Amino acid sequence: MKPLTVFKLGIVPYEESLSFQFELVERARESKGGNSFLVFLEHKPVITLGKNANRNNILVSSESLNRKKIQVIQTDRGGDVTYHGPGQLIGYPILALAFHRKTMKEYVRAIENTLVDTLAEFGINAYTKDDKSAGVWVKKAGVDDGYEYKIGFLGMRVSRGVTYHGFSLNINNELDSFNLINPCGLKNAKITSVSELLGKKIPLCDFIKKYLVVFSELFDVSITEVETHLSHIPSEIST
Repeated sequence: MKPLTVFKLGIVPYEESLSFQFELVERARESKGGNSFLVFLEHKPVITLGKNANRNNILVSSESLNRKKIQVIQTDRGGDVTYHGPGQLIGYPILALAFHRKTMKEYVRAIENTLVDTLAEFGINAYTKDDKSAGVWVKKAGVDDGYEYKIGFLGMRVSRGVTYHGFSLNINNELDSFNLINPCGLKNAKITSVSELLGKKIPLCDFIKKYLVVFSELFDVSITEVETHLSHIPSEIST
């Protein structure tokens, strides 16, 4: 099995997490793909734009976002516009596609499947759609409104064969902030969360625990977990 170091960092400002990803990308390259990483964290309120995002999908003024203390950050990931905030689980896999014998298309589908399979562990029947609608969706049980609700979001990039950025999953986060945007460029999109579907909050650590079992099986990895903060990462583990 291939080694995978998992970092659990808590709430991290977006730009700090991006710098950390760049460091891990370089470490993955230096090891010729032998070192892989998966970073779990939450973000302070932020709207991020993908490389080719349409800024018109932000539906309110900069002044309004400033009052709400929500940053807007342009990124180099794929996808359009999305929102991140506390209670939403962020996962950033840093791995060499060739070492894991996956094309980009296969990788995206595999990440979607990790979310679908883990949600099933909580009794949530989630599914994916076509290649043009990356992410994870659900229909609300007992609610015959004809709508599909998005719960998981993907936005990725590959640099010289190594992945970064990744996915976000609505677990305990508030959902009103998604009304400030057209999520993923989708007008009138319906958004939900694990806590809304289950009628209760679940600890993010419980989801991560089940997710890692699924991830390790799909990617054939042996996991070492590190729970820390960016300023306290042991160098002997992060190399």
